Amino acid sequence: MRSAKVFSYIILACILLGMTLTGSLGSAEKSLFTIEDYFNVASLELSDMTKDGEWLVGQVSTGRDAIPRDNYRFGDPTYIYPNLSDTIIINVKTGKQRKLFSSKQQVQSLIWSPSGEMLAFFIRRGDDFHLSIWHRKTGKFEEHDLSKYGPVATRSQLTWSPDGKRIFLAIRDLEWTKKSRELFNYATKGPIIVQDSDKPFLLWDEIGQREGLQIPAFWDRDKKTLTKLLPETPIASSWVSKDGTFIVFERDVTEKTTYEFIFGTSNQLEILPISGGPPRVLLKKYEQRTFVWNKEITMLAYTEKGDVFVMQVNDEKPRRLTGEEEKSEKSKEGAEKNKSGEKGEKPQEKKEFFSSVRFSPDGGKLLCSCSPSPPKEEEYRMTAPPLQYWLIDVKTAERKMIYESKEDAETRPMLGVQDWSPDGRTIYFSYSAQDKYDRGLVKLDLQTQKMSDFIRSAHIYQGFRMSEDGQTFVFSDSDGDRPGEWYVANPDFSQIKKFTDLNPQLEDKALSHTELISYRDADGKRLYGVLYYPANYEKGKKYPLVTEVYENFFDNGFSPDLNILTSAGYAVLHPSVQFETGYPREAWIKGALAGINKAIEMGFADLDRLGIQGTSYGGYATVLIIAQTDRFKAAINNSGKVDMVSFYTQSPRIGVRNIHAPERSQDRIGGTMWEHPERYLAHSAILFADRIKTPLLCITGDQDPNVEAVQSQEIYYALRRLGKKVVWVTYHNGSHGGPNTIEERKDMYKRMIDWYDKYLKAEKKPTQQ
Repeated sequence: MRSAKVFSYIILACILLGMTLTGSLGSAEKSLFTIEDYFNVASLELSDMTKDGEWLVGQVSTGRDAIPRDNYRFGDPTYIYPNLSDTIIINVKTGKQRKLFSSKQQVQSLIWSPSGEMLAFFIRRGDDFHLSIWHRKTGKFEEHDLSKYGPVATRSQLTWSPDGKRIFLAIRDLEWTKKSRELFNYATKGPIIVQDSDKPFLLWDEIGQREGLQIPAFWDRDKKTLTKLLPETPIASSWVSKDGTFIVFERDVTEKTTYEFIFGTSNQLEILPISGGPPRVLLKKYEQRTFVWNKEITMLAYTEKGDVFVMQVNDEKPRRLTGEEEKSEKSKEGAEKNKSGEKGEKPQEKKEFFSSVRFSPDGGKLLCSCSPSPPKEEEYRMTAPPLQYWLIDVKTAERKMIYESKEDAETRPMLGVQDWSPDGRTIYFSYSAQDKYDRGLVKLDLQTQKMSDFIRSAHIYQGFRMSEDGQTFVFSDSDGDRPGEWYVANPDFSQIKKFTDLNPQLEDKALSHTELISYRDADGKRLYGVLYYPANYEKGKKYPLVTEVYENFFDNGFSPDLNILTSAGYAVLHPSVQFETGYPREAWIKGALAGINKAIEMGFADLDRLGIQGTSYGGYATVLIIAQTDRFKAAINNSGKVDMVSFYTQSPRIGVRNIHAPERSQDRIGGTMWEHPERYLAHSAILFADRIKTPLLCITGDQDPNVEAVQSQEIYYALRRLGKKVVWVTYHNGSHGGPNTIEERKDMYKRMIDWYDKYLKAEKKPTQQ
């Protein structure tokens, strides 16, 4: 429910926006967004909120604060990447704010004590982190150097005990840094490096595993002592019970390098009493499992093959909440008999696929989503929203459907569970339509099963967070064109108040306006794309259009990168594509060109001045597209591969990612190079270089651990050999996406603009339609 005042503001904003687009505002043009502005755009990451919702802590950072990075040390477990920020304390009742430090610092794991009177966090000191505690009422700090026990684990989280006397964390063994550095140096400097297939792990996998070695511990604030709870252990994740009496953790039990999944591990779940004693195994070896916990961390739920299981931490084994185990086993027996030629019951096709979502506040119910079919492997990053939501009684397994969407999979809104009201009567969902800009926060009344709005509009709402007492909501709100600001709302959203002003320097800047467009690809499938209008757009004027490709685009939002292009007088299009495993090359050409045709039909994109670009996967797509059409007058490939055969085993620092991507995930080839050699060849743009007529600019970083610069080297030398126009710019200290220093990044954007200006703004003969 929104107040009349809020509606008035929305209507006024829409009127002003419409006037701006039609060019009838009558005011002087605003100044353009510059490359320098790019580095000064600020954002707030909200870290924690006190239980009563009165105090917030967050970190404000800009594009400058995470650079430069030493890309030579990518994969070094001992390297701490720079990440400076202003840590700010906000009182949402008064609106008052203060910086915790006089200058930007690198801090992490900020968390309020149960009383809200203390704030614990790690602060970087040299090549290590110290534990620090800030007292809100006095403003005093207490800082503790734990290095005599061992370095702080870089991924360590902080958890307070209920009485605020203990803080749980993770450290390393005293020899961890030395051993990790020696192994990294061996892999990068040698002088002799031996790799042997008889060893269970690839060398870089072995190095990466060093990151997971931790020692769970707690700091006693009164005694000023640290107590280790386990010896050095490979831990994937951990949770501390709300009462502070035990820790549950996933022990990494991976036995060898696997090609089945990337950046994952084989784990077993164990529980460790804080009072002492050995850990006990709760769940034996499993892979790729996500747990949902109740608030007390005494009960978990997880999904496996479309069914949901629950388990108390004192149970012997998990219980099935959905599906029928007996029928499942019977069907399995029937399948085995059929294999051997005997008659048997055929396996029944599963029709409901459940996923665990969230426990009710009292832990008695489990909210689950349900879909009529499992996600398909070719639907990588394209899973349809759930059809239904169910409440399942944890004890009896009785279930009740509380929500069912009436729309089909293509128009069904995306609902993301944000929280549950403290009384258990209402569930809050973020809401986003799939066919228009209609987003916000909605609530589902479990008694009436009616869905109603809290806040809904075309804006982008993110970061919804509710205080433990349910009386305060905070969230980020952006009109889709400018960076988001943060707001606080009362329980029914009748009062909404902004409490940040992160980018006042952009008030007088002409930023791009965005618009969602709909079109059909060559197969007649409906797709969506996002248009970014040129700065100071004039209705009726045609502009050069730069198409940036990657995968699917729908949501808009402020983009500092694209505002550099729109400020230079270019319109930008983000088109979507409909992928089919084995044929992504065709998908890009069908989807991207259809989106471009739509932009041209709208009357503001110039048919004769089309450019195309992409980074990483988008760079790969860019070169494949210009090998199939000569419609583009200029193209830019930033860190994209061009040779699927050589790329298959390149980039060892990221493990088996480059093998997994074509076989099972993003690249969508659908098998190994030996199963489908023709597909690997068909998606290697280097083999079609003779067909490329579009001038190509390649941008790489010599220290790119993902797509090595040699990929652009291949296409550069091939096109040069063929007498084509090509330029290759490599930044010696750059990484994936190019340079990572301010001056070199300025150089990159200037080169990109100059490239497009040369080929898209020069006078040319019109193309015959």
